[in-house]
Amino acid sequence: MDKMSATLRILVLQVIISWAGATEYQLILDEDGHLAPCEHHPGNPSNFDAMVDMTTVNVTNSGNKMAVEGQQSVIWKDVQPGDNIKISVQILRMEKGSWQKTMFGTSSNNFCKNMFDKNQMWYQFWTKYITNSDEIKSKCLNTPGAVIKYQPYEIELRANLNVPNLDGRYKVVLLIEAFDKRNVKRPVSICTEFRGNALKV
Repeated sequence: MDKMSATLRILVLQVIISWAGATEYQLILDEDGHLAPCEHHPGNPSNFDAMVDMTTVNVTNSGNKMAVEGQQSVIWKDVQPGDNIKISVQILRMEKGSWQKTMFGTSSNNFCKNMFDKNQMWYQFWTKYITNSDEIKSKCLNTPGAVIKYQPYEIELRANLNVPNLDGRYKVVLLIEAFDKRNVKRPVSICTEFRGNALKV
C-alpha cells in the first residue's frame, strides 16, 4: 500500500476501532481492499480518485500501525464553492456469503461546517493533522484546486472494544455527495469501499 487518500483511510479505521471496551482487536485491511470501487451501488458513482489526487499521499502499512504523510488536491468535477457536502458511512459484515448491514455507521449532512469541530469523531484521527486548516475551513472539499496538507502522523490499528464477537470480514462503504444552493445533487457522487478482517488479539 504505497499511495492513497489519508482522508478516507483514517476515517475507515476510526469507524471500525473507535469503540472503547475490554476485548482487543486488530484491523487488517486487504492489500487491494482500500479505495475499491463500490459494488452494485445505485447511480454508478465515481471512485475516490475522481474527488482528490491520491498520488501525493503516502501511507505505510507496518502491521498494526499506519503512517501517513503528504498532501492531496481537490479535483472533483462540477462541484463548486458553496456546495453542501454530505458524507455517509455504512459498515457491512460478510455473513453466509453475502454482505449484511450492521448497526454501525455515521453521517454528516454538512461536513464542511463541522469538519474541524473538536467534538466530532473525525477531528481526532483526521482533520487535526491538516496543517493549512484555516484555508481548508473555507475551501473544504468543494473547491477544485484546493490543496489539503498533512503533518506526518501515525495511527494504531488495534483497539479495545466492548462489542463481543467482532471477528470476521468487513467492508466500509463511504458515500460523498455534493448539493448546490438549491439542494440539487451534483451529477458526480463519490463512493469507495474498504475491505478487510477484524481479528481478536
